Amino acid sequence: MNRTGIVRTATVAGLAAALGLAVAAPAVAAPGPVTTVADLNGDGEIETVDAQVVGDGDQLISATVDGTYTSIHLPADSQFGIEAPRVADLNGDGRAELLVAQSIGANTTFFAVLHFDGRTLAQVVGADDRPFTVAEGGGVAAHLGYQCTPFEGGRAFATVAAESDDVGRPADQLTYSGTRTVYTLRDGALSVHDTVPFSGRPVTDPVLDADSAGCA
Repeated sequence: MNRTGIVRTATVAGLAAALGLAVAAPAVAAPGPVTTVADLNGDGEIETVDAQVVGDGDQLISATVDGTYTSIHLPADSQFGIEAPRVADLNGDGRAELLVAQSIGANTTFFAVLHFDGRTLAQVVGADDRPFTVAEGGGVAAHLGYQCTPFEGGRAFATVAAESDDVGRPADQLTYSGTRTVYTLRDGALSVHDTVPFSGRPVTDPVLDADSAGCA
């Protein structure tokens, strides 16, 4: 099975333009620590996960798992600050993954994905062993997101990356073209199970489904 990172059928340049990533936003004071809770090692005990701004564009994600402290530095949005990590179980194995917001645009948020590898918090990677990121949002110009679905007694993790075919159309006539990619996660690495390119689909088409609540 071929492992890879997010499939980018929609062009990077096109998405960047569509998402308005260059739009500046007013500076926002960095918040204090934010927390969430998750079972990171699947032992039934709940860990507290902290996110803290520790420098310009730098956040520290930390937790104590079975008595051992672990942490990892990730980029942070210097204008919007930080958000509490999202808790998800992307493969249904009972061990939580964390989605950490790294960049927050006008319509789109980009997340790093973390897992606990038995010793430390580490980033989930693709086939090239580079950290995997996933985007959510896009406004009317793009449709980006993720969801989880049942798969072989566990879960599969699906991402959607699509651009609007014509943003000048009325809202109820907008269609999108892009790719839906279904992954399986094992030992902190994603493998592609299926890739579905599509074009000219309304946002109500199932191929564009991206309900992240199913990953909780």
